[in-house]
Amino acid sequence: MAEKLLDFNEALDRLGGDAEFLTELLYELLSQIDQNFSEIKNAIVEKKFDELKSLSHSLKGASANLNVNRLASRFLALEDLGAAKSVEGANEILELIAQDKNELKVFLSQN
Repeated sequence: MAEKLLDFNEALDRLGGDAEFLTELLYELLSQIDQNFSEIKNAIVEKKFDELKSLSHSLKGASANLNVNRLASRFLALEDLGAAKSVEGANEILELIAQDKNELKVFLSQN
């Protein structure tokens, strides 16, 4: 079974049931990802492994804190690549992150 993109109810519980605040935080997460996406791509192309690891670690934590578990897993995979000084499969992971971002945007627009 595929991992759920977002455990909304769990995230909502963590924030004391404040759905509006959670929605704001999820939009902020999307903004952070957008702001860092080109830097991550650049780190992959230029094989700047420490930068890839650092950026991915930050976004992994932000995603995990909001129970956006699938994105957290994707950023963990990129972080692990940076730690291993490898970029093998990184572009595929970026494509999956882009798909997940779009799925989250659709979810937020419908709620």
